[in-house]
Amino acid sequence: MISQIRKLMRDNHVTQRDLAHELGISEQTICDKFHGRSNFTLRDVLRIADFFDVSVDSLLGREPLEVK
Repeated sequence: MISQIRKLMRDNHVTQRDLAHELGISEQTICDKFHGRSNFTLRDVLRIADFFDVSVDSLLGREPLEVK
């Protein structure tokens, strides 16, 4: 899932700071999530999928990552 999120961030020029702001969490918390020290919550996953306009399945790697 992290690789899909990183790809979406790169393709859309979104920084970790931007994503943290969108999720309503601190930059340190998003950093911890990207480095495996903390897990993404279901709420995080849903918000990320909505933010990038992709399906949750594609975000989780269950189907190809395609923007709607």
